[in-house]
Amino acid sequence: MDRLAQLPTPLEFADRLSDAWGAPIWIKRDDLTGFGLSGNKVRKLELHIAAAKAAGATTLVTCGAVQSNHCRATAIAAARTGMKAVILLRSRDGGEPDQVTGNHLLQRLAGAEVHFITPDQWRDVDAIMAAHLDELRDAGEVGWSMPSGASDALGVQAFELAMAELADQVAAVPELDAKKTISVWHASSSAGTTAGLAVGARRIDRAFKIVGSSVGDPISYLDPRVAELAAEAGEPDAEFEIVDDWIGLGYGKTTDEELGIQVEATRLTGLIWDPTYTGKALYALKREIERGRFSADDAIVFWHTGGGFAAFAHDYSGVL
Repeated sequence: MDRLAQLPTPLEFADRLSDAWGAPIWIKRDDLTGFGLSGNKVRKLELHIAAAKAAGATTLVTCGAVQSNHCRATAIAAARTGMKAVILLRSRDGGEPDQVTGNHLLQRLAGAEVHFITPDQWRDVDAIMAAHLDELRDAGEVGWSMPSGASDALGVQAFELAMAELADQVAAVPELDAKKTISVWHASSSAGTTAGLAVGARRIDRAFKIVGSSVGDPISYLDPRVAELAAEAGEPDAEFEIVDDWIGLGYGKTTDEELGIQVEATRLTGLIWDPTYTGKALYALKREIERGRFSADDAIVFWHTGGGFAAFAHDYSGVL
């Protein structure tokens, strides 16, 4: 298997952030997986690329939004492992953005073949990807299809392993291990990360609470999707919670209030937050702390999934 990620990623206590926000917060630094700054997506891609190469595939085919961390990571991983990448990107009108910035810039630099589709076409994205697989076959190539976010059985397996990694790290930190409950707070979008963490937690003798903070979709979509993936992994009773109170304007859209919290967190940690994913989940975490969700016996592990490149695609003029 092509090793792409440098594991385990660090688990760090955010002392100044904890003091400022009034709750003990550790950060799981998956922004430091060490491969093209591709964050947590590399965990899933390692398993997918191994399976793709075992099947004789030459080209990775996947999909996502214009600033998708997964699509950018796929393009870079393809370049690293000598494969090609075909990426379908959802834009507001099916056209290319006026500016090539952030993740979209990086996937183009990595040589991915990029196609744009409309939100209406996105509803049939599986069929569109299948058509691209047919085209590849006709051209003598072998395609390997991955859903948005690589959220499938392999993606779930990758985060089951990641959860075991976290459990070992928690056991080595007495003040964290002593907590009654540890909430693993993370951005939830395509459901695979949440499902994998929930499956992993189910198989560990430790009181982890898996909380997926939605960055765009309502509970009515994410909850059954996570449950479906967990059941497919053999854990239909895996426990998790989806929080959708803080999705704001929706996926990929931010407010100055949200950006302001992200800037505050950067100034308290020195870390960069992706406004679409980690930044929105971080905003939700602060609001939930203010609501009184956590007791003195609780601790928080915020899973930093990376994706800081997307910060370069947002306008911070209202908060700087």
